[in-house]
Amino acid sequence: MKSRSKLSPVIVGLVTLLISTLAVAPQAGAAKSKFYVAKMVKAHLPAAPNNGTDDYRCFLLDPKVTEDSVIKSVEFVPQKKNYVHHAIMFRVTQADVAEAVAADKNGKGWPCFGGSGLGSMFSSFLTSPWLSSWAPGRGKDVSPKGYGIPFKKGEKLVLQVHYNLLAAGGGKIETDQSKIIIEAIPAKGATVKQLQVELFPAPVELACPAGVTGPLCDRKNSLLDLAARTSTTSAFEAAGINVLCKNDPFNPKPSLISRCDKVMDKHLTVIAAAPHMHLLGRSLKLILNPGTASEKILLNRQNYDFDDQSSTVLKTPIKVAPGDTIRVECTFDPTLRQKLPALRNLEPRYVTWGEGSSDEMCLGVIAATR
Repeated sequence: MKSRSKLSPVIVGLVTLLISTLAVAPQAGAAKSKFYVAKMVKAHLPAAPNNGTDDYRCFLLDPKVTEDSVIKSVEFVPQKKNYVHHAIMFRVTQADVAEAVAADKNGKGWPCFGGSGLGSMFSSFLTSPWLSSWAPGRGKDVSPKGYGIPFKKGEKLVLQVHYNLLAAGGGKIETDQSKIIIEAIPAKGATVKQLQVELFPAPVELACPAGVTGPLCDRKNSLLDLAARTSTTSAFEAAGINVLCKNDPFNPKPSLISRCDKVMDKHLTVIAAAPHMHLLGRSLKLILNPGTASEKILLNRQNYDFDDQSSTVLKTPIKVAPGDTIRVECTFDPTLRQKLPALRNLEPRYVTWGEGSSDEMCLGVIAATR
């Protein structure tokens, strides 16, 4: 698959926070559900490039939806649960269908880091928008009561699977042929609203703990290693998120706390929120207007567990106005690299933002209506 830009789609998505809006509709109580199953055409044997430990692979799936529909739930069913780190499902619009068919090579799939890799760096999240995601503990992705995601007749999906080869039992890698199950109702007669998904990233800068040394404890060496084992553009993500959060991208200060404020430019009503970190994460908060009289907690996930990244539906939706600030704040414990079975045999390193299982993220996600 040829590269269209020096920047991967995920960099653009995070730096600009440009992710497509998804239309949603009230679910008709009398409508009968239909179930559509889309399975990877061919089994894939995960393999990490450049002595890495992570394989990102995209596959084109056809759920064969027979009529314009409203999706009530999406369930990703991993065949190899032990080393599937996460999965993201994208809708493929007509603008990207031909490219997706060519890249898929009759079911073999294509390497994709971050986004689907379809379209240009500026259009990917618009022409192949995010439909759903899965991580350990998340289970079936069910729309909040009264909402659903429209899906047109004949539309296809891209399934991105991140294989964490560190978690393969005994080092044995086997083929995977995961699938997606969609529950939907007919769209005819539904009244459509809008649901917007917003991402809130913060930079991760974790120095090696006291007394822990090694060549990769140097930040520059660590970033070069990150690029070698994942993507040549990976190091730009760490810099881009630091710029986004008004930090020095070339000489950031290491900290056990990651924090970033985003000033909102539109009216939203937050319905649900979810956290995402990797194995060193301890807590994640999303705070509206922090330090003011109008401060409200959108999400407070203490004792973060990578195996439970389920979203939290707010008891009462919270309104956000232009000029309001939403802060994401994460805490980390880098000493876990020397304790966790999946990490303790790896070379010590300065940990930055990265999509590999041995890297880290601080990412809050909200779902909100306009």
